[in-house]
Amino acid sequence: MMSNLHYLPLALTVMLGPQILVPMILITRKDPVKSSLVYILTLSTSLCFFTFLYYYLISTTHMHTMSMHGKPIFKYLLVGIFIFLIIKNIINRKKLTKPPKWMANINDAPLKKIALIAFLLIAIMPGDIAVIFTVAGFLNLKNSTLTEIIPFVSLVTFIASTPLLVYFSFGKKGNQLMSSLNNWLNTHGYLINVMTLMVFIYLILS
Repeated sequence: MMSNLHYLPLALTVMLGPQILVPMILITRKDPVKSSLVYILTLSTSLCFFTFLYYYLISTTHMHTMSMHGKPIFKYLLVGIFIFLIIKNIINRKKLTKPPKWMANINDAPLKKIALIAFLLIAIMPGDIAVIFTVAGFLNLKNSTLTEIIPFVSLVTFIASTPLLVYFSFGKKGNQLMSSLNNWLNTHGYLINVMTLMVFIYLILS
């Protein structure tokens, strides 16, 4: 049986990609602290909101209890979502992580646009929708309360805060460090995602 904290590695899947690249760029702005805090707080709030939304959607429709011939349909739905994400990560493994075009001029963007970007990264990115839906479904399967998402949201928030923490620790030299990290994620990030998703598939089916 899965522990209530087995979904925590999915926080990495949420943040790998543009979600972590944006705060890397923000620390190069003239207002790195203010803009980074706006991004981190909006991202965390959006994550809470959509997890709550999917949790109640699944709960009220009793989606997590549906079965066919005695087999739990919902578990296989989650596995199907994860297989899709694994295939997507493998196909896109050689693509460099770059901000989408709608993130253009983020270095000069007003704080409202940064907040909007943080919100949209959680709201419309297919990978994040799938992960958040899975976490919400997992909580329903375990008959857990919504307070169980606190460790998940906390870990995502910590990862999102990493560029700012590096900036506080190393100053402008932190930019080079974060650039090296981004280069590493471009070549290895998909492996982290694939391994995390495969482990979670095993946990769901075990």
